[in-house]
Amino acid sequence: MIYVGLFEMGFAFLFWLKALQLTETTDKISNLIYISPFFSLFIIHYIAGERIFLTTITGLVLLVGGILFQKIKT
Repeated sequence: MIYVGLFEMGFAFLFWLKALQLTETTDKISNLIYISPFFSLFIIHYIAGERIFLTTITGLVLLVGGILFQKIKT
């Protein structure tokens, strides 16, 4: 309970708020939230040894594709 409260909720939100305050436009920072599961997946794979399934890779490709589509469209 303490770990989840501090690290997964508390510190993460504080850092996110500080990043939003320091940037000129929030769209640059807001896209980072979609990239974080990508990095978390590989950390979980290499540290915990969990398998990465094809459906997970497909989801990541869709996430990155959506971000790239948004950047190209603007």
